[in-house]
Amino acid sequence: MKIIKLIKDLILEGKLSDYGSNNTPAALKKEKELGNKKIDPMSSIDDLDINTLGRNVTVKEYRYGPLNPKDEKGSKEFWEDKAEMWDTTVEHAKTSRCSNCSAFNQKPATLKKIAKAIGKEGDKIVKQSNIGFCEFFWFKCAGSRTCDAWVGGGPLK
Repeated sequence: MKIIKLIKDLILEGKLSDYGSNNTPAALKKEKELGNKKIDPMSSIDDLDINTLGRNVTVKEYRYGPLNPKDEKGSKEFWEDKAEMWDTTVEHAKTSRCSNCSAFNQKPATLKKIAKAIGKEGDKIVKQSNIGFCEFFWFKCAGSRTCDAWVGGGPLK
């Protein structure tokens, strides 16, 4: 029985709380509140806590980032790690961004829903951050970032 639990622990995605308390308190609270309940993936568009939960798990489990893509010096190690993982150059790794991932949903209806959820400046924020919705990990995603689950051919329009 112990071996079955070990195998499940190795292949199942973790929880945000698996990474300790050094995380967004609202996301940790939402994780506890939800427990094992099933949720509509698109609910993370309207619920910032669910969105942050999905994003933070993706940071921890799939190395979503970098924190500030425009900071070349600060994101140097992030891109070197990506290049090593993909067995390529840093320059080539940097071409694989959420904005060209097949899971990056930028359909007009999705972007409209995101802008509405953000509020008064929603349209401006969606446009200037090149935001979309990650269909893999269910959170609002910045087009200039990437993660280990990136797949080419996107975005969804």
